[in-house]
Amino acid sequence: MPEIPDLEVLKERLHVLVGDSIVSLEVTFPLTFRVQVEGTPEQILSSQKVEEVERRGKFLIFKLESVYLVFNLMLTGRLQLAVDQKRKPNTAVVITFSSGRELRFIDFRKMGKIYITDDLEKIPQYCGLGVEPLSDQFKLDTFSQLLNDSREIKIVLTDQKVIAGIGNAYSDEILFHARINPRRKADSLTDEEVSLLYDSIQYILENAICEIGKRLEDTSEKIRDFFYVHGKKGEPCPVCGSVIREIEVVKRVTNVCPHCQNMKFPL
Repeated sequence: MPEIPDLEVLKERLHVLVGDSIVSLEVTFPLTFRVQVEGTPEQILSSQKVEEVERRGKFLIFKLESVYLVFNLMLTGRLQLAVDQKRKPNTAVVITFSSGRELRFIDFRKMGKIYITDDLEKIPQYCGLGVEPLSDQFKLDTFSQLLNDSREIKIVLTDQKVIAGIGNAYSDEILFHARINPRRKADSLTDEEVSLLYDSIQYILENAICEIGKRLEDTSEKIRDFFYVHGKKGEPCPVCGSVIREIEVVKRVTNVCPHCQNMKFPL
C-alpha cells in the first residue's frame, strides 16, 4: 500500500496536470467510483480543469473547478501517468486530458476507491485523520503526548487517527532505525526513546522521498529496494549481520532485527 513517501513523489509527478482539463473518461470497473454529488463520473468530470494536486494521509486529492477527485489506492491500487504507452492489465479507469496525457488507475484486487465529492469531510476515514508527520504541526511534545497509549508502538504509528500516512512498511523501517521493539507499549518508551523515534520518523520518510524520487520512472512502480528490514525476512541485517525475522504484531506482518531491536526468540 502506498504510504507518505510514495504519495509525495507521485503528487509531485502529477503536478504537471495542474491547468490541464479532462476530456474523456473510460471506466472498466464502475465500482471503483464513490460519487457523492449528482451525476455520473463522466458527466461530472467532463471539461473539469485541475487546479491543484494535494495529499492528506494516504489520500491523493485533485482539486478540480467544482469538485474534488480523490484517490484512495488501498493495497494494490496504482496511478500511471502516460501518453502513448500500452495500457497495463487491470486498468480500471482511464482519465484523458486535453494535453493528451492519460491518468490510469490500475488495481488488480479492485480494492481501491475514487471519490467524487464537493466536501472532503464526506469521505469515510478522512475527517478523522491524525497529524501529518512531515508538517509543522508535528512537534516533539505533540508526538510525546500521542504516545500516551497502552497499545503496541507499531499499532500506534500505523493508526491513521493518530498519525496520518504511515503504514506497515515504513513503520518497520522507522522502528528499526530507532532500534525499538515494535511490541513495546507506546507509553513504556523513555523520553530518550521518544526523541529517537521522532527523529527516525522524519529521517526515514524524508530519505525515502529522496530515494523514490531518484529511482521512479513509471509512476505506477512500487520502489522499496532501499529498505533495511521490511520485506527482508531471512536476509542479514545491514547494521549487525543478524538474520532479519518476520513476526506478527496484532496480526500485522512485521520485519525486525532481533539484535538491533532487542527482541528475544522464540517468541
